[in-house]
Parts: sequence; C-alpha cells; structure tokens
Amino acid sequence: MTRKLPLFLIAALAVALLPGAAQAKTYKRIAALTPFTANTLAELGVRPVAVGQTLGGYDRLDARLRGVPTLALSHPNGPNLEQLAVRNPQLVLSAPIWKKGEQGMKRLGMKVAYSDPRSAHELVAATKLIGGLTGRSAAAARLAARQTAQIHAASRGIKRRPTVLLIMGVGRTSYAMLTNSWGGDIVKRAGGRLLTGGLTASGGYARVSDESVVQRNPDVIIAVPHGAPSSIPSLAKYLANKAGWKKTKAARNKRIYVATGNSLLQAYTDPGRIISDVRSKFLGN
Repeated sequence: MTRKLPLFLIAALAVALLPGAAQAKTYKRIAALTPFTANTLAELGVRPVAVGQTLGGYDRLDARLRGVPTLALSHPNGPNLEQLAVRNPQLVLSAPIWKKGEQGMKRLGMKVAYSDPRSAHELVAATKLIGGLTGRSAAAARLAARQTAQIHAASRGIKRRPTVLLIMGVGRTSYAMLTNSWGGDIVKRAGGRLLTGGLTASGGYARVSDESVVQRNPDVIIAVPHGAPSSIPSLAKYLANKAGWKKTKAARNKRIYVATGNSLLQAYTDPGRIISDVRSKFLGN
C-alpha cells in the first residue's frame, strides 16, 4: 500500500530536486527540540548548541549529547525566547506542536524547520532532510539506509498478531494511541492489531473510557505513562493495576504491560530496536 509523505517532507524533497539545490544553505549552530532531531544530529557528527527537555527522562538521549544545554519547553510556544537567544542558533529543529513560537524565533533571525515523525516511514525521510540542512547528506543517507534495513528485519517472521490497545496515561485520563501516532505505527509493525476503529483525533490520540476498553476487550494492553519524571512511578503503578480494565482478556491473562520512557511516545533514531522490543516484551511474537 502506498504511504503518503507529510507536506513538510514533500516540500523539502521538492526543494532538494531544484537546480542548484546542491548549493542550498546549511547550518552549523543548531538547536534540536525533540529527542529524534537531537539524536539524529549526534549520529551525523553535529553537536547542537541546545536540546529540548524530555519529560519522560533522558535515558534514550545519545551519550554524545552530554553537557549540551537543555531548554525548558512549554505549550504552545516551545522554548523561552530569551533562553534560546543566549544559545544563538542559526537553525531550530522544532515540532508542529510548538509552531506558535516560530514567529518569535524568526524575529531573532533563526530559521525554523519541523520534524516530528509519526511513523517509521516518515522517520527515514526526516533523517535525510536533517542531513541536507546540516551539510551531512551522505552520512544521513547511510543512516537512513541502516534504519530502513533494521525496520524490515525487526518486522519479519511475525506469526501471531494479538489485538492491542496502546494507551497513554496522563494523570487518571486515558488516551488511545491511533494508527497515525508514532506508537501506533510501531505496534502495527510489531504485529499488533490496534483496536482503535471508530476513534478519531487529529493528533493521533483519542480519549478512551474504561468502559470502551472493556468493550474492545484487547488481548494486550500497553500503557504508557506520560508526565513529569517524578510522577511516572506512581502513574505506572496505577496503570498496571487499573480497576476499570480488570474485565478485559489482557487483565485476566496478565498481559497488561507498562512501558515507561518515551520510546512509544515519540520518535528516536532506532525504530528497528523499538519494534523488536515491543515484540519481545509485550507481544511475544
């Protein structure tokens, strides 16, 4: 089945094909607001001047980024402009969720580019885009080829396809992660059949009640706590023992799993590893 690229990637690729694109401007001083963009820069041998905070912790951040200043992020603007100006980036690798802050960054003379992959397919294209912006196109092409091979390898040999609800827990509120979310795409590639039919939301997340979870009755529930690092342990315990889910097949068969960290919430540079982890830790296929 043909997958459509998001508009920002189509535009970027179109620019890359224009005559003289080889002389397109590249950037040295870069702020990377997401783990994916920060880790991609590290993989390409570029040390950013700042990285964005990661609510779920920094265990997945590339070790080569140690010591890079961290910018606090708030909705809907992203980083504080005064703090960002101190780092004086030429380019800010942002995400659409912080688009409202773009005009302020531009007034400071900063270029803003967006990269927030919601699928492994988009991730490979975004890797190449960042390579072009940093003058590391050849290295990015090699990294993208490795990512593609690892995605395919991690998705082979699936024999069982259990039904799954992938749920993000924000406080006591549950959101089903849909097929157009990062985590939803990973679970599908790992062989899970998402029970999200009838749920719609523009951002890839739809609020779901305990009654709806029981009605859908998944074989597996993967719960992802989301919040400040200090709240994760208590939220994980709550999700693992949630009373409202006890009538599901997942609960009866002890197949409610809690995935801490951010691997299923947002992209990193190793989607093949994440797919393999979902298969081995949660789906058993």
